[in-house]
Amino acid sequence: MTASQADAPPRSRAKRLRFDRYLLDLERGCLLLDGNEIVLRPKTFAVLHFLVENCARLISKDEIFAAVWPDLTVTDDALVQSVGELRRALGDDGPRLIKTVPRRGYRFEADVSAAASVDPPHVEAASVSPVPPDLAPPAAPVPAVRRGSIFIGAGRARARIGGFAALALIVLLGVGLAGSGIWIGRNSSNAPGHADRLTPQSAELGAEPTIAVLPFLNQSDDPGREYFVDGLTQDIISALGRFSRLTVMSWNSVLPYNGKPASPGQIARDLAVRYQVEGTVRRVGERVRVSAQLVDAEGRVLWSARFDEAMEDVFTLQDKITTQVVGALAIRVTQAEQRRAIAKPTGSPTGSLEAYDYVLRARPALQRPTRANNVEARALLRHAVQLDPNYAAAYAALAETYHIAVSMGWAESPAQTLGRAEEMANKAASIDASDVRAHIMLGRVHLFHQRYAQAKAEMDRAIAINPNDADGLAGRGNALLWMGQTDAAIEELEAAQRIDPEMNSIDRFALSLAYYSKRRYGAAIEQAELNLRGTADANFSRDVLAAAYAQNNRPEDASRIVAMIHRMDPAFDPAEFGSKFLNPADLEHLRDGFRKAGLFGEQAGLPRP
Repeated sequence: MTASQADAPPRSRAKRLRFDRYLLDLERGCLLLDGNEIVLRPKTFAVLHFLVENCARLISKDEIFAAVWPDLTVTDDALVQSVGELRRALGDDGPRLIKTVPRRGYRFEADVSAAASVDPPHVEAASVSPVPPDLAPPAAPVPAVRRGSIFIGAGRARARIGGFAALALIVLLGVGLAGSGIWIGRNSSNAPGHADRLTPQSAELGAEPTIAVLPFLNQSDDPGREYFVDGLTQDIISALGRFSRLTVMSWNSVLPYNGKPASPGQIARDLAVRYQVEGTVRRVGERVRVSAQLVDAEGRVLWSARFDEAMEDVFTLQDKITTQVVGALAIRVTQAEQRRAIAKPTGSPTGSLEAYDYVLRARPALQRPTRANNVEARALLRHAVQLDPNYAAAYAALAETYHIAVSMGWAESPAQTLGRAEEMANKAASIDASDVRAHIMLGRVHLFHQRYAQAKAEMDRAIAINPNDADGLAGRGNALLWMGQTDAAIEELEAAQRIDPEMNSIDRFALSLAYYSKRRYGAAIEQAELNLRGTADANFSRDVLAAAYAQNNRPEDASRIVAMIHRMDPAFDPAEFGSKFLNPADLEHLRDGFRKAGLFGEQAGLPRP
């Protein structure tokens, strides 16, 4: 939906706006209350920004659509969802500050004033000359860069490593992939785009390197480009994850450090990682400048590099960075992994930078889906495939939007919607057989249809390409759970949780149910409660929680949960729940817990038939 903004007043040039008890920091792209950030998704932040800059007047829906969703067709649900999220984020102040004018629009009821802008110190990225740790002064961290084991900010998960992916890759691989020494040596050139060579340094032996690629910091003038920087970080994470000798933390693991300074030691302890990659991205006109560094848990800078390239073609840029980075490092990986990481797939991932941009813009919605932003993501991805009908990653992401709609109960016709998910995933796989998301989506569709062997086979293919993909590991765990291979299921699901502690509600439910099946009731309760704290409408976890409480001799807690189930999910059928189990003993054990909890109604407390 689009509309003219002719009647809207000019937007304020102030970079920090204060209203009521809140501070809207446009430079950092965040909302603060008493110095603490209130997390908002990008579109919700954009809605708030527009409301604040147009306070004390009636703002029509068309104006908001034109400002926040330009050149896109979205339904009113997208706006209603964003306004609802804003009100919830503002707590008791929400209804007072944001007034709905029925059938006309919204009014922001607060006095808004410009706050003094605090400019963070600007630091130009530069190569760091490696010196022995005992002679090195304390390293000055890149300001406000999130730290981690090796956290990488990236875009597409593809078979070849793009330049930005290679950037993190070399950082990571330079630390000694086999758990051996770190090579640090100096490159003769200090020009942008040249990395410092690595010369031998002592490194911890034994365990495989564990890395966190922290979200790269957006230093562009436009805070709306945050999605682009995050996308690049995600692509680097995906590229590094393809090396079996590394354990690479997921994007969800490093996201909490986005814009929140933390010491390398703290991040190392929090994430149990040995190395961290951090960096910055600045887009100025048609050029992009990237600086990055690799640090250890003590904060020592082990490698650094900077790149300043034209932005005419992001994939050409990635190739340049890949070549320079890989050439600067001694990469200790298997020959097969090295060929897979550097080689290009048949044809380019996409010939359209605009299509790539649409995919990056859709990603945040897929990572934290709501009904409205799932629809928004689908619209963005349709634009991507219209621009490039042979863009595998876009089709795989489209498949994910359909799968999410079915998983969350938003699809009016689940069978038809799931069919669309399968169609899009097959299309992606036919274009690029190495697209990890395509195989995972096909595996998830097979799980819905209880085709467990086929589901496991697709997840196996995904994990063969990227052994660190938490979704692939969890998907395989789901298949093994329903097949009755519970010990193996727990192993896979725990591995997924290690890489991605913020695993989605479906996979955490599977882990809880797997613990229950092994009579580890305390662990089952812990996971189910954690799931419900993060996703209040995860009713399936409430069902397992009732059974686990009953089996764990906590009848009062079980009764409390059963009352909630009757109130929140009156259609729940204990005889149907768990019927996907292929092992009759697993199903009977679950029903036994339901009986003890009282979910079978009149049968509660009666002997088992």
